[in-house]
Amino acid sequence: MGRQKYILVLLAALLWLALFFLPTDVFTHHASRSTYAQADPTATPDAEGIIYYIVQPGDTLSAIAFRTGVPIETIMTLNNMSDSDFIVVGDRLIVGIVTPEAVATEILPTPTATRPPPTPTNTAVPAPPTLLCLTAFTDANGNGQQDPGEPLQAAVAFTVFNRTAVVANYVTDGLSEPYCVEIQTPGEYQVTRSVAPGETLTTSGNRTVIINQEDIVQLQFGGFTGLAPTATATPQPRPTESLPEALPVVGSNSSAETAVQDEPGVSQAGLIWLGVVIIVGLLLTALVAAILYWRRP
Repeated sequence: MGRQKYILVLLAALLWLALFFLPTDVFTHHASRSTYAQADPTATPDAEGIIYYIVQPGDTLSAIAFRTGVPIETIMTLNNMSDSDFIVVGDRLIVGIVTPEAVATEILPTPTATRPPPTPTNTAVPAPPTLLCLTAFTDANGNGQQDPGEPLQAAVAFTVFNRTAVVANYVTDGLSEPYCVEIQTPGEYQVTRSVAPGETLTTSGNRTVIINQEDIVQLQFGGFTGLAPTATATPQPRPTESLPEALPVVGSNSSAETAVQDEPGVSQAGLIWLGVVIIVGLLLTALVAAILYWRRP
């Protein structure tokens, strides 16, 4: 009985030794076929005609070759593998390449490129000009204003200047006035006109005007030659006179009110006020004298 026991132990040791030296592909191959008997890939190529196999747990190249019917050398060539490469679960191995079937595709018309509309650009609008317009007229009734029927006056020389330079010189022709001078720099300007022999002016011949940006200012200069008109009115300083309907300058849409300063003088209202002050002063003087008289000792 003791001898049989030693024989059984020896046989068991030999069995384990044989199992140790057997190649692992034998067990892996049988395990793969038993465990994944239902996982054989279907030979369905993709759109490019390539057939893939997804590596499963426990797969070897020999097992994959057995299950797909593709030699190991072919699998290694298709996947650019060498003897030192190994496979991992989830790898996609190419096991075949076929020519894909031609699929009829619908040819769609190529859309015609449409040119986009041009991008609008902002066009700079030039600012209206700043103008000083001059007119000389024959003041038949001497009222200092150009009334209907009073003609333009020719051969009147105008000079426009500021504190630094002469801006313009102009001689009227009696036909195309008013003549407009474009002012480049707003500010204070002075306008003088010539006086013909025997001519009497009904407006100041030397006038100062303050011109702002985009203003349009008109100055009228009146005078007559010969006897004085029967009804002569004292010319009064006037603010900016309105432009006539037709001007030789086009493109201005601004009309500014600019103060025009005439020669200094004494008005009728000033004389009245001076008389009132003198009378009040005399009354106060008389009142003080009376009080002092009654309070004397």
